[in-house]
Order: sequence, then C-alpha cells, then structure tokens
Amino acid sequence: MNIAAADIEKQVKEFCTQIGADPLLVQGAGGNISWKDGDTLWIKASGTWLAEAESKEIFVPVNLKHLQAALTKRNFAVKPEVMNNSGLRPSIETLLHALMPHKLVVHLHAVEILAHLVQANAKQKIQKIVGEAAKWIYVDYFKPGADLARAVSEQLIKKIDADVVFMGNHGVVIGGNDIQDVDTTLSNLIFKLKSNTSITIPEDSKPRREFDFLARDYVLCVDKELGLLANTDELINRLRHAWALYPDHVVFLGAEAVILEKNFKILELDVIARSKPPFIFAIDEGIYENIAATPAQRCQLRCYFDVISRQDRIDNISRLTEQHVSDLLDWDAEKFRQNASL
Repeated sequence: MNIAAADIEKQVKEFCTQIGADPLLVQGAGGNISWKDGDTLWIKASGTWLAEAESKEIFVPVNLKHLQAALTKRNFAVKPEVMNNSGLRPSIETLLHALMPHKLVVHLHAVEILAHLVQANAKQKIQKIVGEAAKWIYVDYFKPGADLARAVSEQLIKKIDADVVFMGNHGVVIGGNDIQDVDTTLSNLIFKLKSNTSITIPEDSKPRREFDFLARDYVLCVDKELGLLANTDELINRLRHAWALYPDHVVFLGAEAVILEKNFKILELDVIARSKPPFIFAIDEGIYENIAATPAQRCQLRCYFDVISRQDRIDNISRLTEQHVSDLLDWDAEKFRQNASL
C-alpha cells in the first residue's frame, strides 16, 4: 500500500470512528464503507463495527478487477475474492461498493433517511424534498446481496453519474472522491430529510410494577423513551403492526415483537420464556431485556424507536413482507453477520 493509499486508510478509519459513535448514523455492526486502491477494494468485514475501525482490523481487501469483470457480464452471483489471509468475510453488500465508480463509498442506515425509506411513498417524498440537490437514484426493497446489487445496477445504467442510492426499507449508499465529498453529501441529505419525533414522553411513563418471575433472566429497561414502545397506545399499535421494517432490525430482533399482554396467562409467559427473546414488551408496564441481549440487539431496538417515532401515520408505513422476512432469517450470510457482531 503506497503513501497516498495509507493516508486514505487513515482518513477512512477516523471517519468510521466519528460516524460509528452516532447512533443516528450507525447502529452496531450496521453499515459499511470502502475505498478503491488500484485493483483492490478495501471493504468493511461482515459483522464488524465501524466504531472500532481505529482499534481493530475491520477491513478486508478483495479483488476489484474480478468483481468488475463479473458485474460487466451481469453476473451478480459472483463471490468476492479475498486478497489476504485475515479470515475476515467481506460485507454482504460488497457488490454495491464495486458497482459505484467512486473512490470512496459509504452505506449507512442513517435514521433521518431511513425514517423516509420505510414509508410507502418514499421515492415521491424524496423527490419533493431532495429534488436536484443531489444526483440520486431510488430502488425498491430487494434482499441484500445479489438481488439488491442487480436492482441498483439497472438504475445506475439509467443515471451513470448518480452519487447517491436510496434503497427502500433499507438505507442509503453515497459515493465520493474523498471523505469530504461523502461527508458533505451525507450532511446535506440529513439536513434536508431531518424530521422530528412525533412522540412526547409523558411524565408518568415509568413502569408501575416489575414482574418478579422474569427477574432471573430479564432486567427492566430503564430508558424512558424506549419504554414508550410498551407504554403509549400509539407506539404499541406500531409495535404490533409495523415491526419488520428493514433488514438489520429483522436479523437482530426477529420477525415479530414479543408482546406480553396486560391480562396474560402464565402459560403464555412460559412459552415466551422458553424462546428467550432479547426483549419482551409488557403492555402498560415496560420493556424487559434479556440479560444475554447483545450490544447489537440493543442498538437495533434504539434504531427502531428512532425510526418509528418519526412516523406521522401508521397507514403510510411500508413493512417487509413475510417472504422478505423469511428470506432474511433463513440466510446463512446474515446468520454469520449476527454471530460475528457479538
């Protein structure tokens, strides 16, 4: 790696540390970043955290020329060729980074942007708000990996100068010549798409009692804002009917919210206890967190609250279908990422 490439690596790692510390930009092992060095694409490894870029080895080099040759032939099933013996696995979204012609590419699930991407009229709303302020394309939801890369490729062919890819029910990809380019574009998009939370924390939002029978494996979540998911009618309704909104949420927190109704039966509690979910939403009481819940799962629950609380109407929310959810949960690549993020 030459001096210029070493400088780029240093800048990328500093940027990763910066954005990785902001939960409105990065949630746990979510998101990735890459830079191109000749015929090498340096990409964040699956399951690693951007926030740890300066303290751990989280990047893996892959053969860019090999990927580009395959993509030119519309071969989206191509597997990245790792160019060292690190043992790290390239990000699931490596093909997106290879498709973008830019020197640097960042893929994030930034809350202010994601809050729009989970809406049924996302493309129209982005057109109205962002307009010509950026060169962008939009793709509907596709399973991450080959399916998504194919859809993005089809749109990039139509607009080869696009710097931004908005992905429905997923996130955003931004390309630039350097970190400053990417950071400026990201900041501008967040400024334009920023929305306020529609939820107010009531004074009496503290849970009224604790369930002693959960004490062995669960602790009460003390975050008053998160507690609103089980304590306010509006958010409870969203919890029930708008849970599976984007891939990372489903992968780390499951297909459905685990809800303990007010008038539950002990048998129901036994079923829940055996499944050991990371979180139990006890209606009108609060959230109970499994003592084995991972930092990645806690990050994803916070992200869900941040996204769902920015919605004006539940009837405008676009949810992943049962097939989408099944595809994600039965996917070995996502199982690997979940385990690697621990």
